[in-house]
Amino acid sequence: MKLSAVVAVALTAALPAFVVVAPSIASAQAINDAQIASIVVTANQVDVDAGKLAAARSTNEAVRKFAELMVTDHTGVNKAAVDLATRLKVTPEDNATSQALKAGGEKNVARLKTLSGAAFDKAYVDHEVAYHQQVLDAVDKVLIPGASNAELKALLVKVRPAFVAHLEHAKHLQAGLGNESKPAAVRTHVVTIADMQFTPATLDLVPGDTVVWINKDLVPHTATAASGTFDSGKIEAQNSWRYTIRASGRFSYACAYHPTMTGLVAVK
Repeated sequence: MKLSAVVAVALTAALPAFVVVAPSIASAQAINDAQIASIVVTANQVDVDAGKLAAARSTNEAVRKFAELMVTDHTGVNKAAVDLATRLKVTPEDNATSQALKAGGEKNVARLKTLSGAAFDKAYVDHEVAYHQQVLDAVDKVLIPGASNAELKALLVKVRPAFVAHLEHAKHLQAGLGNESKPAAVRTHVVTIADMQFTPATLDLVPGDTVVWINKDLVPHTATAASGTFDSGKIEAQNSWRYTIRASGRFSYACAYHPTMTGLVAVK
């Protein structure tokens, strides 16, 4: 398998939210594997840089948590890509596309640095929605149709739902930011299922808030309330489930498959 395919496998296996610039790659007929590696590394670093800035500057807890997640995820992708290139003795080669990505990322960060408060949060999240939509478009329009290796194509199809989950997370943030002027604005909270636990284990909500559970483990889980108030059913690996809480109360829940995994939703 060519390095371009191997890099794609490593990226999709390591994390769903990798970065591909579909129009640039699709139109670059003469691009080589070393240049592809450079594009992947540069594109991921762009989102790491923006995420670090948002994690440090945002005053919105949900935006900060999202930014921290993006930093962690895309840093992991870059490590996987660099480790693979090193093992295969391929040095990423700078090129026009990676240079354009770097310049665009620097421009975005520079613009964000001129903003603060709600304006900063909106600009960052709007950019992230567009960014992750681009990822999904690349998977649907370039990577899956263009993959000649059956195993690679199957892997891309399998991880596609995770792209949707990340985009949905960003869109929920975007919608919530749009309603922040309302005194009792509802919010979207994200619970990450990883390493056989719910994080955060406890959530404080108000009626109307939405919880999104994202399963990043390799096995399916559920979010099943002891009271029967909500039950996700099977959340497959790299999939998500969301539920809007309407009633007040304290709702303990667990994974039906792994009862030692527990969480609590407290609705005031």
